[in-house]
Amino acid sequence: MTRPVVVELDDEPDAPEPRPVLEPRGRRWWIALLLLVVLVLAVAQVVADARERTRDAALARVPGVLLPLAAAPRPAWQLDADTYDVTVTGGQLLEERVATDGSMQLTQRDVVTGSPGWTTPLLDAADPPLPAAAARYGLDCTDGPALPDRVVCLMHDATAVRTRDGDAAGSSTATSGPATTAGLAVVDTATGRVTDRYPAGSGDTVAAALAVVGGSVVLAAPQPDGIAVWSLDATTGEERWRVHADTGSGGGWLRWGAEVRVVPVGDDAVAVLGAGSQLLDADDGSTLGSAGMLSTVQGVTPDGRALVVEVEGRTRLVGRDLDVDLDGNPVPVAFDDASVPALTLTTGGGLRAWDATSGESRWHAPVAVGTRAGVVLTGRVHVHDGNEVNTLDARTGVVLWDASATELLGEDLRITGVATDGVRLVVTGIDRLGSRAVVVAVDPADGAPAWRTEVPDAAAVAAVEGLLLVWTGDAVSVLR
Repeated sequence: MTRPVVVELDDEPDAPEPRPVLEPRGRRWWIALLLLVVLVLAVAQVVADARERTRDAALARVPGVLLPLAAAPRPAWQLDADTYDVTVTGGQLLEERVATDGSMQLTQRDVVTGSPGWTTPLLDAADPPLPAAAARYGLDCTDGPALPDRVVCLMHDATAVRTRDGDAAGSSTATSGPATTAGLAVVDTATGRVTDRYPAGSGDTVAAALAVVGGSVVLAAPQPDGIAVWSLDATTGEERWRVHADTGSGGGWLRWGAEVRVVPVGDDAVAVLGAGSQLLDADDGSTLGSAGMLSTVQGVTPDGRALVVEVEGRTRLVGRDLDVDLDGNPVPVAFDDASVPALTLTTGGGLRAWDATSGESRWHAPVAVGTRAGVVLTGRVHVHDGNEVNTLDARTGVVLWDASATELLGEDLRITGVATDGVRLVVTGIDRLGSRAVVVAVDPADGAPAWRTEVPDAAAVAAVEGLLLVWTGDAVSVLR
């Protein structure tokens, strides 16, 4: 807009021409400074927004983080009745389904709305038909950074006896049996198309567990005197190596009831778990270390470099070139944003923090004696013991705030878990009669409430694969 000109009205014809009013030099300087400040703030906001998006994207890739929850979630949709397990990858949910006839399928759903997408058959129904009390259970799908937009599914045909309630009914061999054959299917998660199929053992060596490590699929088959382990190229199915791990698994069909797992440890090692555990080099299968026979593997350290092992009231960290022994039992950590590097927690006479690399003690806080699980977020440690949440400075162990189950959830409720969506601390709980579930979100800095959700007639609630799931009767619903 043209700046106004001051004109003096005068009837005299010889009056001088009016002159425009010039702005003082100082005023122009302040306007320029103001524009500069606005520009700097705008750029700063763009950078902050970009950093926030980068942080959110990075957090979304950290195991254990919940999908964003901006407001109090409600039961949005239900999983299929025959869903055995779920995998969340690339913003979509994959349901691993085992039907009563023994057939296996993988179904893709929109993680927000639950609307179904593709369904892919993985294994045919049993022939001859299964006995009435028996059920197949051998379906396990997993992904890995080296396999973008793909999952690898292991299917085996072992059966287990089931009661009318669906629980395992013991060691009857009349209607239960070990696996006789197994196969792998590589599935394109965008289309559901099976791009490759590979055999995964037969006869006495049938794979019961798998993991994707780098560009390999590592398989494990229980044996009478340990576990057979072998590696396949994920793109060709070619066998790379095969070894025997001395983990002490039992023999006969009962070995299929034992827990056999394969756990990636970093990008270049893999742990094989049975009655004991052994750490192998992912490139050639050579032994890197062992956690012993009388041990329980709780998982891996947040940086993925080492196994977290519980053995006789102590904690061991076992990795490539790492074997650290710590006082106390390990504290399972559902999420760690790496804001305090190399942090490991144990419990014993209170909460203890250790340097995972050197094994040196960082601090000891005489709180949270019965800690069951924890979350590490923005330099804070949040732990619970079922009755209370304690929040401590992750660097010093100083207690910042605490709250009881009654304060957080309500009367007659107990805490069942802590989780986070990367912004808030999410606390789940169930009443002592197991008849209603409550989920609350609080500010991790001071415990101030953000939202609260109550689900009546609920028997359990838990964070699984980045989702909040609630069990009501025979149904499992996703809270969104």
